[in-house]
Amino acid sequence: MSETAFQIIFESLMKSSDFLTVSHVFSSQKDYLSHVYKPTNVKNHYDSLLSGTHSSKWQLTWEHLDKDLTTKEHIMRIAKETETDILAIGYHGRKGPKEDPTLLGSAVEYMAHHPVCPTLVIKTKEDRSEKENGSFRWLVCSDGSDKSYNALKETIKVMDKEVDEIIILVVNLAIINPEKIEEETNQILEEEEVKNHIFETLDRDSDEHTYEAISDYINIDDTPYIDFVTIANHGSGYKSHTEKKYFGKVAHGVLSHSKANVMIVF
Repeated sequence: MSETAFQIIFESLMKSSDFLTVSHVFSSQKDYLSHVYKPTNVKNHYDSLLSGTHSSKWQLTWEHLDKDLTTKEHIMRIAKETETDILAIGYHGRKGPKEDPTLLGSAVEYMAHHPVCPTLVIKTKEDRSEKENGSFRWLVCSDGSDKSYNALKETIKVMDKEVDEIIILVVNLAIINPEKIEEETNQILEEEEVKNHIFETLDRDSDEHTYEAISDYINIDDTPYIDFVTIANHGSGYKSHTEKKYFGKVAHGVLSHSKANVMIVF
């Protein structure tokens, strides 16, 4: 899925002002890998994919795994050093999907617990050129918390404000005021000059988790097709008595159960 993540960013989401870093961390101890995954071959492959793009717009970082770090830790170090704004990774690695698709890959799990920036997890290939009017549809989950408004703002940075559509989805809960959320959301969208947007509220069954209601909305065929969903990690009502990082239940559930690509904003 790493190449799919690259293709989505490079072909459909990257803007003229953006700078792309493609990173690969390798270990000489993994000499059992097929030639496709050999570091030199991987580097040559991405060199060829980027060959038509001016070198001022991208860089390749090919680094030997630090002996004191895991691959996941090394990648996060690169993200910090390059001051990455958004980290894009595949939902699963070279071993392919897990037998249970709701189980997160180790890299995704680690990065969710040790975030340095918003993380876009790619689960399925979406190509802007194949969409009607060249537009993606984004779903932003909001509960009126500062983090959910930040998730909206991060989405606006990535989307094409001229052609893409954004759906603001609010799950009706006792602690939430949908009218106030809609008012504050519209103010942000107006300030950012987002042209195509919809506000929707969603009721859930009494025995249904919030993440299940959101995932069902995304996955059911009679609702609008969602290309990307953005959700904040820990929203309204969240309290922690420790500095340790945790992956929130709703964010974890949406990431593991929805079929769309998911951006987690921390």
